[in-house]
Amino acid sequence: MTSKEIIAAAKKELGVKEYPFGSNKVKYNTWFYGREVYDHDINPTITYPWCVVFIIWLFRFCLSLIKRTASSSDLLRWFRSKGQLVKDPKPGDIVFFKFDKDSKYEAQHVGLVSDISQWPKSIKSIEGNTSVTSNDNGGSVMERVRSKSVIVAFARPAYSDTNYNSVANTINVINKPTLKMGSKGDWVKVAQARLFVNGHHIEVDGDFGPNTKNAVIAFQATYGLEKDGIIGPKTWAKLYP
Repeated sequence: MTSKEIIAAAKKELGVKEYPFGSNKVKYNTWFYGREVYDHDINPTITYPWCVVFIIWLFRFCLSLIKRTASSSDLLRWFRSKGQLVKDPKPGDIVFFKFDKDSKYEAQHVGLVSDISQWPKSIKSIEGNTSVTSNDNGGSVMERVRSKSVIVAFARPAYSDTNYNSVANTINVINKPTLKMGSKGDWVKVAQARLFVNGHHIEVDGDFGPNTKNAVIAFQATYGLEKDGIIGPKTWAKLYP
């Protein structure tokens, strides 16, 4: 999975809100905990803040790139242990925030860097569980502008760009192979990444299996193509218009 695919997936979630407001009842928590949860559902002291859970959900088809946790500080420590903290941000980095300097937590909130055009003054990030009235418990997925003063760290997941991005860059100048069940390799990753960005949430692993075939059939149906589950010239043309 590349940083561009993750950002595209995050942008599709903009506007999603917990319901009812203030409950932390949201689809990302349902996925993370394996059941529908909401604050104080089984214990008056238990709550389910979901800014980190939203980030983990974005990586749900490539969980090897991130630690499954609901804690901003825990995720920050994990990236640090992997040597993946970076000084200068790029789109697709994970950004950690601390709004209260006296907080006992190393990080209070987390987001996905989406724009660095104003850095080092500020960045834009896509965040879960935020709002214009609450930085870190607002109940919505939003793109926020964050000043450098509240940022404590950036982390860069080990995206797979280097594995197949060079192939994607030449996709329009060389013949594209026909892909079908059983196909493997970088070209399959390229196709899977494009399917993912088009809303077909499959793993980008370079293995054309049943899930990829089903995604191809659904994609072909959307564009009125023959639904054979094979990526040939016509399907490639729609994947890369």
